Amino acid sequence: MTTLTPRSTSLLVVDVQQGFTELCPAELPVPGALAIIPHINALLALPFARIDATQDWHPADHCSFLGQRDNIYPPHCVIGTPGAEFVPGLHTQRFSAIWHKGYDPAFDAYAVTAQHTGFAAFLKASGITAVVVCGIATNICCFFAARDLKLAGFDVWMAEDASTGIDIPAAGLYQAKTRDEGCALGIRYVSVREVTEAYRGG
Repeated sequence: MTTLTPRSTSLLVVDVQQGFTELCPAELPVPGALAIIPHINALLALPFARIDATQDWHPADHCSFLGQRDNIYPPHCVIGTPGAEFVPGLHTQRFSAIWHKGYDPAFDAYAVTAQHTGFAAFLKASGITAVVVCGIATNICCFFAARDLKLAGFDVWMAEDASTGIDIPAAGLYQAKTRDEGCALGIRYVSVREVTEAYRGG
């Protein structure tokens, strides 16, 4: 049985914001987003060495928004609006740090690693060797962060029942396709129960 060691394992909670849920239906609601909150909170209760969270933190004229350069997404998670805030009920007090991304109007940063290029090195300097990833959306911001961390040498676990995804044909982002890519890279697609059991085994 593969085990996880608390002192060398971190959790990355990706973009669990109101703008990605039915709480803000005019933004970019992802199906099932509110239903994963209890599963994320179950992960947050585990003894990780550190817990990092990300927030999409967009200016109103972000390049990815409809009517702007890339013209893909409706405006969402705009700085200073309810959509940018974390979902109520999420145990944010457990976060070690919050990393904003997407704040450059001309740069679309799906992954925290794209906006904060030293993130992987920071985790390594903190003694982290394994990262559990969860949040929104499984095949977009979660996937790109998981991919970059895997390529940087981490043992990456994607907690599927603590995440939810959405196909975005305009951007070529499909749940099945990115899962296949992740598996090919060696990302472990697991459940919260499997993460919990891996800790018990350790």
